[in-house]
Amino acid sequence: MFFNNGNLLFGSLFVHAIFYYLLAGLVFFKSKNKEKLVFSLYCMFVGLWTVSIVFFGIFNIEQAIIWNKLFIASSGFIPATLLHFVYLFNKEKVYTYTIIGIYLPVLIIIVQLIYFPQQYIKKIIFQTWGKESIFGDYYLFGWYSVTYASFTFLKIFLRYLSVEGVDRHRCKYLLSAMVSTALLGAYFNLFLILIGNYKYIWVGPYCSFIMVFVIAYTIVKYRLMDIKLAITKAGIFIVVYTLVLGIPFFAGLQILGVGFWLLPTTLMAVFATVGPFVYLHFQRKVEEKLLANQHQYQFTLRRASLGMGRIKDLKKLLMLIVHVVTRTVRIEHCSIYLFHEASNQFILKASKGIKKINDKQSAFSADSSLIKYLKKFKEPLVHEEIKERSKDYNDENLKEVEKIIASLKTELIIPSYIEDKMLAVIALGKKRSGKLYTQEDLVVFSILANQSALAIENAQFYETTKKTHEQLFKAEKMATIGTMADGLSHQINNRLHAMGFIAGDILDTIKITRKNGVSKKTDKVLKEIAEGLHRIEDNVLRGGEIVEGLLKYTRKGTKGFEAVDIDKLISAAVEMAQFKIKISDIDIHRNYNGNTPKVRGNFTQLQEVFFNIIDNSYDAMIQRKEERKEGSYRGVIDINAVINGTTLEIALSDNGMGVRDADKSKLFTPFFTTKLSSRKGTGLGLYVIRQIIEENHKGKVIFISEYGVGTQTRILLPIAKM
Repeated sequence: MFFNNGNLLFGSLFVHAIFYYLLAGLVFFKSKNKEKLVFSLYCMFVGLWTVSIVFFGIFNIEQAIIWNKLFIASSGFIPATLLHFVYLFNKEKVYTYTIIGIYLPVLIIIVQLIYFPQQYIKKIIFQTWGKESIFGDYYLFGWYSVTYASFTFLKIFLRYLSVEGVDRHRCKYLLSAMVSTALLGAYFNLFLILIGNYKYIWVGPYCSFIMVFVIAYTIVKYRLMDIKLAITKAGIFIVVYTLVLGIPFFAGLQILGVGFWLLPTTLMAVFATVGPFVYLHFQRKVEEKLLANQHQYQFTLRRASLGMGRIKDLKKLLMLIVHVVTRTVRIEHCSIYLFHEASNQFILKASKGIKKINDKQSAFSADSSLIKYLKKFKEPLVHEEIKERSKDYNDENLKEVEKIIASLKTELIIPSYIEDKMLAVIALGKKRSGKLYTQEDLVVFSILANQSALAIENAQFYETTKKTHEQLFKAEKMATIGTMADGLSHQINNRLHAMGFIAGDILDTIKITRKNGVSKKTDKVLKEIAEGLHRIEDNVLRGGEIVEGLLKYTRKGTKGFEAVDIDKLISAAVEMAQFKIKISDIDIHRNYNGNTPKVRGNFTQLQEVFFNIIDNSYDAMIQRKEERKEGSYRGVIDINAVINGTTLEIALSDNGMGVRDADKSKLFTPFFTTKLSSRKGTGLGLYVIRQIIEENHKGKVIFISEYGVGTQTRILLPIAKM
């Protein structure tokens, strides 16, 4: 083994030793799990081994012997800690006897170094290149290292053959690092020594640097890059940092000697500042070549995201997004979940690549742990990342998040935001190539998700506007029909009266014929015909009443404001409601007496108010019946009326589904509706109620609701002066 005080290798190796200790500290503080702690020990022993080589070269013979022993002892711990790390890396159970078996040979080596040092070090001699350590016969330490390295390689190779996904990529990293380090290290630190050539034994620390760098990158970073890129980065790092940080030490030793470190330290600080920029420059160039295909599809996704805003059809937009992503990135499947405010769920709206969708994949709650996590961190979620974190930190919340992602059968979850509002969630499957999603992928997908959110919001606004126009057109048609009601009712009544007269004439004829005497058979037939004609007369009368009710509802109320009887008002509203809903499906309880005072108002307008309230209550009760599946449930509307000063407070309470807290502030907004049935409303009912009561009648509307329990609408109207 050698070193001359003026040798450049001293400075560069010392820099490597510092790097190992810094890396050990970084990994140690990054996480406290056993895998990373053992790796920290590995880095520390590699650093101690490197420092021992350095100080062996610069100190005198007596001190060099001590550092030579420390060199052998520390290098004995390197294969042992690496094997221990691989046990943990492979997720194998490590028992106490396993640890003893791993480290016992090292302890034996240390004991031998203390009591029988000649077995390892015969003597130290000077050569033209520096000091050289002559090792003992058979080089026992070398065979120990080869045995441990071979067993370690075998374990990681068998693990590589048995796993998939992220674990397989990690094994690939470790295998590549072990092969490159073992081949170089075995040549310079074993083969050449066996044939008596000690001149290049200093190469060992540089070989170990490859192993340390790749393993550190693998266990600290969850998002792995392509294996070629990692190896290339390691090579660039070694070359650049050896030159940049080694030069100051070389200059200091040449000019000022070993004990004077001011100038080398200053120069090292300057070059350490320049070094990262040089490294990043070469790194960028290499990535551009190795990740050309990846950059190509990222560019395609960016272009696609810019053109999405022009698509107004929401369904077409969502299908385009999943198609472009699946085809461009070449992934197994892609799905988009949109937030549905009424149900408070993210519902699957578009997918590609999924052959059969189960219930868990069709929707998930907006209150789920997955959505809470996305809202908290606002960044993409990698399945394997969350899986590893949940194990490392034993976090129940992370385990629940991982469980939901697993149920969706997805590899990457990307939230889609408009400011702080999450509009959608994009779920991506694995890449067909088997490669993992890189950090650059996550950035591009985040941009795509945000652009998608803008396009989705535009498409939703367009659809809402379109529906609003349709509703207004429908309302206008209904208003037109209302203006025609007088003429229509007159025509219908004429036909009904004609049918009634004809039925009456026939009944009179049958009555006279039966009086004159007929056979029993004929009398029976005439009797059945008479019963049918009576039913016709009854239905003619009922039809006339229906027409009269419709006519009263559509007229504007020419009488203006008058004293209105509440019971008659409720009866008129119920009568109108039966044309739209099945009154027999619910119970209406009138909890007031005949002494209830009249209110001052327009009968027709107030009839519309109570009609809308009853209609809304009915829809809420049907919704609860369909969703809750409560066997004994029956819808009930309780109507109460109490005097409150100069006003009469009329409260209509139902036991329907109620309204969510998030929707309460929007209830009186035009065109907002929470109805889920096929008869979905226009969203104008409550808005019209407030306008009629508060603007026209100078009253007040109070709305109270609890989701899953029911709703109460209280109407305050001025009492009529008698």
